Amino acid sequence: MRIALVTTSWPAGDRDPSGHFVRAEARELEQQGHEVVVVAPEARGDGAFGWPGVAARVREKPWRALDAARWVAAARAGVRRLGADRVVAHWAVPSAWPVGLAGRAELAVVSHGGDVRLLAAMPRVVREHVVGAIAARATEWRFVSHALKERLTSTLGDVLRSRVERIGVVRPAAIEVPDVRDASARIVRELRGTRVAVSVGRLVPGKGVDRAIDHVARARDVDALVVVGDGPERTRLEAHARSRGVDARFTGVLPREEALAWMHAADVLLFASVEEGASTVLREAEALGTPVVVL
Repeated sequence: MRIALVTTSWPAGDRDPSGHFVRAEARELEQQGHEVVVVAPEARGDGAFGWPGVAARVREKPWRALDAARWVAAARAGVRRLGADRVVAHWAVPSAWPVGLAGRAELAVVSHGGDVRLLAAMPRVVREHVVGAIAARATEWRFVSHALKERLTSTLGDVLRSRVERIGVVRPAAIEVPDVRDASARIVRELRGTRVAVSVGRLVPGKGVDRAIDHVARARDVDALVVVGDGPERTRLEAHARSRGVDARFTGVLPREEALAWMHAADVLLFASVEEGASTVLREAEALGTPVVVL
């Protein structure tokens, strides 16, 4: 089967932390014998796509919305040309609507969180138009958590809710966790006994990194906090850490294996996000054997 995998987040290389769970699914499909063609934007320095996400980048510079619109138009044309048997759209908007709907192939949709929040924030008439168009074509609408599915369906009228429920399934995104023990051991040696908590993710309000800082300020079993990630909240969070007297190291965006090495080396992962349904970070911490404190 020829599958078009449509996504707005695809890693630019092995060291890029973006969209690794989408790439993991692509590899699973290829291992099953399918031909996978990825339809994804190129992350450019001043474009709409890239770290820390389309929404944050467009808020920072609203004209980037034009770049996103250009990609949507080009992606729709690409999907039509591909003649795929199936389209797998990671993110309901814009990967399923309007891009995935451009072709005639069977459509499967995967919602990770940001798309559900976007749909929930739309005026009801717009939301029901978009969801209705997707539900009329999709054979599967996969949510990475029950909470995300409930959040969307609770905003819909009875008829449309029933249509989404019929095709809705809950399954966490695929993840691949490489062996980072050697890199982790080097970090542990460099720490020289310092007890470290780590927070991993985009530095945006919904991730709750300020609560992680407050937790370390009160904790007696942690000496320092390592914040892996970047985003528009970084300057404010650095100032907050100083004001609370927290020894905080902000690493910026790291290649995924380096981020995982920090998670493995840390004494505890602090998780304070209010946005996640089935957090990839929590599942990675579990795979690495790192204790987690949910704030």
